[in-house]
Amino acid sequence: MMRLENTQQVSPEQLVVAYGEYLNQQNIDQILSLYTDQAEIIPDQLASLQGGTAIVEFYQNTFNSIKIEGGLQIKSVDIYADVAIVRCEEPAQVTELATGQSTAHYFRELFVLIKKEGRWWIDKYMFSQNDSQA
Repeated sequence: MMRLENTQQVSPEQLVVAYGEYLNQQNIDQILSLYTDQAEIIPDQLASLQGGTAIVEFYQNTFNSIKIEGGLQIKSVDIYADVAIVRCEEPAQVTELATGQSTAHYFRELFVLIKKEGRWWIDKYMFSQNDSQA
């Protein structure tokens, strides 16, 4: 398990890998520690949301309804000074907690990171599903 103890030296790739691990662990506090204060999540089939309170509610609602077991596969990383774009794909098993039904899903994810105060932060996170790839 990755621990981000010295965030000053964490690369964009390492930050996104840690995000994936925290997501699988359903660790909202650790997930939030990766986001800027005014970060935005742009989910598939849902309205965009911005800011800490909305992000906490998004993850609470997600983790109260499903369990995601997957692994982020980094497909590309582009760094432009203090902005990094990380594109991932994630085959995952998603279990609906209400029914116990588990199905295969395939997520495509895009992280826009910004470097502030010497470290990388998630500023924008967008994901979509393409279950035909599952």
